[in-house]
Amino acid sequence: MIKFANKALFFAIFIICSFRAQAQNITKSPYSIIGLGELVYTGNAQTYSLGQANQGYRSPFSVNYLNPASYSAFLTTNIEAGATYSSALISGATNSSEVSNSWISNINFGVPLSTKHGIGFSFGAAPYTSVGYNIKSDVIIPQDPQDTFSILAQNNFIGRGGLTKFYLGYGMRLHRMVSVGVNANYVYGEVNNSTQLLIPAKYNMFNTNEDNSYFVKGWLMEFGTQVHDSFSVMKKNDRIEYDWIVGATITPQSNFSGEQTYLLRNLPIGSGTGIKDTIFKEEVASGNVLSPMAWKFGVSFARKDKWSVLADIKGTNWSDFVALGRKDSLRNSLSYHLGFSYIPDYKNKNILGRIEYRIGGRYERSNLEVFGTGVDVRAFTLGMGIPMGRTRSRLNLGAEWMQRGTTSNGLIQEDYFKIFIGITFADKWFYRYRYD
Repeated sequence: MIKFANKALFFAIFIICSFRAQAQNITKSPYSIIGLGELVYTGNAQTYSLGQANQGYRSPFSVNYLNPASYSAFLTTNIEAGATYSSALISGATNSSEVSNSWISNINFGVPLSTKHGIGFSFGAAPYTSVGYNIKSDVIIPQDPQDTFSILAQNNFIGRGGLTKFYLGYGMRLHRMVSVGVNANYVYGEVNNSTQLLIPAKYNMFNTNEDNSYFVKGWLMEFGTQVHDSFSVMKKNDRIEYDWIVGATITPQSNFSGEQTYLLRNLPIGSGTGIKDTIFKEEVASGNVLSPMAWKFGVSFARKDKWSVLADIKGTNWSDFVALGRKDSLRNSLSYHLGFSYIPDYKNKNILGRIEYRIGGRYERSNLEVFGTGVDVRAFTLGMGIPMGRTRSRLNLGAEWMQRGTTSNGLIQEDYFKIFIGITFADKWFYRYRYD
């Protein structure tokens, strides 16, 4: 059993990390310039290793935040935290660059309110979107070709920020075979898009910096269901148990409140940082940011404590996205996910026999289309869940290779290698013990 001191320490880490999650630098992709940024996967390390297939994932000993109906399966209090390290090669038609970063990917608590009636509760925090780009281009001023005097300057396009979500979730079993659940997500954050004009210091002219900042907040609801059952067969005097699950989640269209501010500043001569003086500042617009409807559907089939197969299909109506009355160049997204896990011998006293090995893959027709060319995603994942002693707690490790985009038609290709780690504590809390 996990000692009380360890539990108290984990609560402290949760509080610290929740605040840390608000300001993480998760992406350095030029594609994050579009919309509210790049969507961040918020599932746990187990489902990440399974190609991000999660709608048919249902465990008594971990938190599947991405389908709240799974909370009805809780048998223990489950605490999960995860982190990701990413290294990428970003290539254009003529040059390339390497970037890397790391972030806290998820913090989740799951509590069984009634194991008898199948009622569970969950809460946690995770990043939702991230913006992090730095694009440089040369510019000649003035741009009139008839002018005999010109300056070769540089434009910097810099983006940073993103949205974070905190959630409360509830799941219950309506019938022996049917469970439902709901997540209430509070989403908030700031996205800042800056444009700098940098003039060589020899011209003795001030540089300029334009900031367009977007403040967004609001509620996002998710409704999930899982139809699940099990059966057994006799084989050589052994009873073998199988489980099957069909799951789905729908996220209705939501309206966040948004506010845009504009700030124009002079920068010191020859510098891209610091402030010389503020030229102009105003609140440009306020209104709604429409978050589009999304849906997920998945199935799984498993031999208990041996192997499992999962498959998902997911879509989002990004063409409906509107921010403060303006549409962006987004298309509807559609993705396919497949995962497989295997445990050599769950009853083996040797820890190597009880490791769960995972493999997965996914293909995504993303919401990005640039110059008429789709920015699609292909990914392959590997992972393992290492038991912590004879308990149901696990250390989860995994890696992903992902490719996004292409160098054709003036686009950018991104090749990622990611390492992710998650830890799951599964223990019985809040029980009153009686002694004779």
